[in-house]
Amino acid sequence: MADVDPETLLEWLSMGLSQEDCRKLVALEQLCMLLFMSDKVDRCFESCPTLTFLPALYRILSDKTAPDSVLVVTARAITYYLDVSAECTWHVVAVDGAVKALCGRLVTANLQLRDLAEQCVKVRELIFTRKAGAVFEL
Repeated sequence: MADVDPETLLEWLSMGLSQEDCRKLVALEQLCMLLFMSDKVDRCFESCPTLTFLPALYRILSDKTAPDSVLVVTARAITYYLDVSAECTWHVVAVDGAVKALCGRLVTANLQLRDLAEQCVKVRELIFTRKAGAVFEL
């Protein structure tokens, strides 16, 4: 994963998604792999800082036109951030509208979006287990 350029990933996460252009999905999958395979938390957060990447991920979750496949991988990336470090939970809840977007996706997920619902539930459980008070303060 040394060949993954975080700036390119962030750029691709920020662009629109068309049928011909799947760069956003590729960037999400690369980010997931980078987080999942990370053995050094500090290096991972240095290259893909939560304060930069989490807002981009929540913008995708809030996008009503985002395809299901993109939403599932986006929720998985947020889950992996939380799995890498409990400390990033503060960054997750600090993103304006993050918890609302997450809960909104959970509500709209149906049987066809079971993977998305499962990822949203996992993120929500991790947040409430670690920083329940922070969620209620928002």
